[in-house]
Amino acid sequence: MSSNPVTARTEVFRPGTFKPMQGEPITYSAADLKAIADAYDAQTAPAPIVVGHPDADAPAYGWVESFDYDSRAERLFANLHEIDPAFEEMVKAGRFKKVSMAFFAPQQGHNPQPGTWYPKHVGFLGAAAPAVSGLKNAAFAGAAGATFTAAFGMGEQTASIFRRIRDWMIDRDGLEQADKVLPAWEIDWLEDADRSEARFSASSAAPDAPPATAPRKPEPKKDPDVTNTPDPAFAAREAEVIAREKNLAARERELAHAGHVAFAEKLVSEGRLLPALKDQTVAILDALPADTKIAFAEGAEAVSAGDALKTMLQALPVAVTYGAANLGDDPDAPAKSAAFAADGKAVDVERLALHNKALSYQAAHPGTDYAAAVRAVS
Repeated sequence: MSSNPVTARTEVFRPGTFKPMQGEPITYSAADLKAIADAYDAQTAPAPIVVGHPDADAPAYGWVESFDYDSRAERLFANLHEIDPAFEEMVKAGRFKKVSMAFFAPQQGHNPQPGTWYPKHVGFLGAAAPAVSGLKNAAFAGAAGATFTAAFGMGEQTASIFRRIRDWMIDRDGLEQADKVLPAWEIDWLEDADRSEARFSASSAAPDAPPATAPRKPEPKKDPDVTNTPDPAFAAREAEVIAREKNLAARERELAHAGHVAFAEKLVSEGRLLPALKDQTVAILDALPADTKIAFAEGAEAVSAGDALKTMLQALPVAVTYGAANLGDDPDAPAKSAAFAADGKAVDVERLALHNKALSYQAAHPGTDYAAAVRAVS
């Protein structure tokens, strides 16, 4: 068993869509894995080396010093250090051939780097199959300063080709169909057969000896959560202010409504608005927002929508005349024409009477168009 500090480098992840032990499939892009390597901070939140995927990440058999992403190989590598010697021997003996990653999700509360995936631990697997296929088996070399080794013989090259074919079939036909044609265990067998000579003999390891537990690095200190105790007096004052604002808004609406009623009644008394249209006019003025501004020409001063409507209504001609009218020398004789003071032009009295009847009919029958009203009173 080597007394030198043990370090290693191994593939731990690759881009693709994978289904975790729980939940829906997740897609990891090359940019995601590059961000994982860049965001990793071994000083404040180191990722431990564990067996399997324990919930408490204990015990730790080593630590990840750094991650790096190889864009050409499309693989995320973990650089391991402080590896437990007993665990080193078990890996040499072939007890743990596969590695599997666990991550904190970007939105997870305990994520040390919120907003990106962050390594939780690197799990070494025995008989269990990893969720991410296509990664090389892990094996410690015997030289000083041990590193993970990977042979590149014909068996591994063949396995690499078949693995790419399998990945293509998964994308096209799904995992179930790919397992029927190219099971993952057969491709793994090709890789293992090619590198069997490079492994240390199991007799040189101590498989029956329980792995020593490396001291767990202390978790980075976290500031205690700040809890704000509600202040009853402040809550009461806030409720009082809100109630006052509501009462003031209601009072402003009442005053505005009273002003709209007075304006509509003035139009009716001037003969510019039919009495039947008064309530509709008031309702429209009440509904128009006071903060909506309208400008009728470039550079003109903007006015509220309500004031603009009032200006238009005040400009309407007088449609109804109240009071005594001059009937001439013979009141019974039908008048043939009349003149408006506005322009002095003669108007046919009979057509004017028909027009007024049609307007009255429309007022009494809302929704009737002018032509239908004329036919109804003709």
